[in-house]
Amino acid sequence: MADRGFIASIADIKYVREMPEEYMPYVNFRATFEGRVLQGDERVAILNVTTTTSYIALFLDAGKSISDLELEVEESGAALNADSKIVLQKILKR
Repeated sequence: MADRGFIASIADIKYVREMPEEYMPYVNFRATFEGRVLQGDERVAILNVTTTTSYIALFLDAGKSISDLELEVEESGAALNADSKIVLQKILKR
């Protein structure tokens, strides 16, 4: 659990090519941070950090686990809420 008490909840899940413009700065930031070159076919979850205007982008790559995603969220100073965790677990199993 994150020390700061911020909770992250799913705001949207789409492929990069379908992502609304307002979320693209977060997607681009995460891609640059990870050294990715976006192709458009990457599936991304956008999480809203409660009580803030911040978002966290998570790439839902094949082979990633829910633990991987939770760690990425924690590195951003937040914790994944329970409902979002369930949804992301189902997506990762596909």
